[in-house]
Amino acid sequence: MRRIVVTASAAVLLLPLVLGNATQPVTGAANSVYTSRFAPSGTVTFPGRDTPTRLVEEANVPIPSPTGSGGCPDASATNVRVNQECTNQSTPTLLGRGQSQNETTVDVNPRDADNIVAGQNDYREGDAGCGVDWSLDGGEHWGSQILPLDFTAPGIAGGARHYWDANGDPVVAFDADGEAYYACLAFDRGPTADFGDNASGVFVFRSRDGGASWSFPGSPVAQSAGTGEDGIGLIDKEWMGIDQNEDSPYRNRIYVVWNQYNLDFTADPVTFAYSDDHGVSWHQTGSISGFDPDLCPINFDGSPPGTCNANGFPMVFVGPDAAVYVVFMNYNNCSGSVGCEGNPDENQNQVLIVKSTDGGNSFGGPVKVAEFHELPDCVTYTGENFGRSCVPTAPLSVRSVFRAANYPVGAAFTGDRLVVSFGSYINKHSNPNRLGNCSPAGINPDTGLNLYEGVGEVDGCNNDILRSVSYDGGQTWTGGSLPDGVLPSINDEGPVLADQWWHWSDLSPGGRLVTMYYDRKYEDDQSSGEIDVSLAVGGGTPAFTRVTDASMPPFHEFPGISGYGTFLGDYNALAVGPDGVAHPVWPDTRNPIFTFNPNGADARKPRFAGYGADIYTAGIQVKP
Repeated sequence: MRRIVVTASAAVLLLPLVLGNATQPVTGAANSVYTSRFAPSGTVTFPGRDTPTRLVEEANVPIPSPTGSGGCPDASATNVRVNQECTNQSTPTLLGRGQSQNETTVDVNPRDADNIVAGQNDYREGDAGCGVDWSLDGGEHWGSQILPLDFTAPGIAGGARHYWDANGDPVVAFDADGEAYYACLAFDRGPTADFGDNASGVFVFRSRDGGASWSFPGSPVAQSAGTGEDGIGLIDKEWMGIDQNEDSPYRNRIYVVWNQYNLDFTADPVTFAYSDDHGVSWHQTGSISGFDPDLCPINFDGSPPGTCNANGFPMVFVGPDAAVYVVFMNYNNCSGSVGCEGNPDENQNQVLIVKSTDGGNSFGGPVKVAEFHELPDCVTYTGENFGRSCVPTAPLSVRSVFRAANYPVGAAFTGDRLVVSFGSYINKHSNPNRLGNCSPAGINPDTGLNLYEGVGEVDGCNNDILRSVSYDGGQTWTGGSLPDGVLPSINDEGPVLADQWWHWSDLSPGGRLVTMYYDRKYEDDQSSGEIDVSLAVGGGTPAFTRVTDASMPPFHEFPGISGYGTFLGDYNALAVGPDGVAHPVWPDTRNPIFTFNPNGADARKPRFAGYGADIYTAGIQVKP
């Protein structure tokens, strides 16, 4: 969960990059740049900008009206709005605050396919909260609210309570008995607030009525006062999984994993805890990302070479044999552009996985799932969103400048057969030796983010969703020895090569891998910056479905200097119910947003300010 932009501190400037058995003469500034590759990446801190005049003059768009006291639900041909509140009018300097929803999660009750619980970053109350939505009729109608996380009790440092500035990074999951759980990150905004500190924590809530109400206060999985005494700079990007196996010795055990940054943000080992009493108390397993000199020869905090402690986006999943897996992005590998010998254009990183066979009490060492190439540096190709990767259009424009990153999702077909899906900017559709016209070109020395030849070119660079498979319980992977440019893509392509990103995968009851993702293969999405959602069903004859019934226009919440949005969350969601219906859930920018003039003019007259994000879903039956 990103609270503030991480800047180089005096401590960072003095830290060496450690490689092999020798300390390399890498400058402090360069080392600070390298660490930006795995910096925190969650809810945005928005400085505030006025709305460009061209937006408010774009069209005479009518403001939506509520359909009744239930709020502003809407549905189109096949898509249903999940969050139900009417969109607030925010002042021109705070578009997104008070109105936006993004970064989704969803699960389906294993005992009742009609009961779905979803969640999202939710700004309806002014700053980020953990929004929660529930349906009792298979996703046709929804209720929605904000999780009760204004404060937790007892406080962190001995007080009766701790009041939090904001929340986010939502995760929902059901246990085997149909009880719903919601993990949410709470944090203080530090120097961006008028007072407060840098505290952060992960809290879990429980619902016995399908998501309509939740336990209070949240159960603390991990928390830090932010004073530095515990060595923690930030707790970030948690994920949760629950063992639903009926015959498992760990049935209903709740697993939570997160990134735990040190004080100067030069390391973030993957950290793990579990609960056997429905979230009341937590066993702290601790750091699990492991040690391997071959996989992790470099680091940024002075740890011994081999320490795998520069990570991102950990995700936990459980196999049918009760084995627990945690898959994550890792940045301790060597590439020629990051302090190692070799081709200075190379800028790949790696997906690693660790496994527990004793219910999360201990984990084996890391295993390489695949290499991947991150999305390109945004400011190099669009002139906006410094320090972030994004998904540029082709040809280049400022219509797609929101930050984005690739991440892994795992699933277990059997105790032996596993699959991990992940995004990569180099793939069989962009690899210059295959279909595309894209090649790595090192990193931007000012941001530490990836550069490529072919960004913004038609049929040039484009992101894909790839898969790597294990047939021996995670010991070896098809992507472990193959480059990402030859691995199979889950997505297909249209007449023009296009970007696919922000996916999620789940298994159908019939054993098929189902994956949703943002997709620009339709019409002129790749050039216009519009977005659609696709669903891919693997196994046998792959099937591809266009989920969105209308392309989503570029949005204007949390605007950059051009007026286009810089933040749409960090991930999307999918769950397949026991009835075989897939439920993708995503931020959708089809709805207009409005502002008002607070200075002199009639403030009652709404002004069209572009488009903003609400949460939408659809139900798609997956064939066995």
